[in-house]
Amino acid sequence: MAVPNRFLRRVTAGGVVLALLAGCGGGPASRKDLCDAYGKYQKEVSRPHFLSNKGVFDALRDLGDTAERYEGNASVRQAGPALKKMGESDSYRPMEAEYRALPIRAECRTG
Repeated sequence: MAVPNRFLRRVTAGGVVLALLAGCGGGPASRKDLCDAYGKYQKEVSRPHFLSNKGVFDALRDLGDTAERYEGNASVRQAGPALKKMGESDSYRPMEAEYRALPIRAECRTG
């Protein structure tokens, strides 16, 4: 059975759109982006996690990624890789995460 060209064009176009959307988070991050990511992390950490800490790990990874792309304070950018690595692991130490996030916390409070 032959597949119509129109179907193939739609599938290809859909793949291109998804690839573009997936790459949208790669640009520079603003203070608002950083503080939104930090707020999301704080929200996830403060709520109970009975079955899974996946939300915490996702928020840590996103915070680290956003911090790496931050256009402002260099100490925020330096904190990014460690936070991102914690988010990609299967365990983390909350006190270490809070310590690593101190430059982000300070940046969001001064803004």
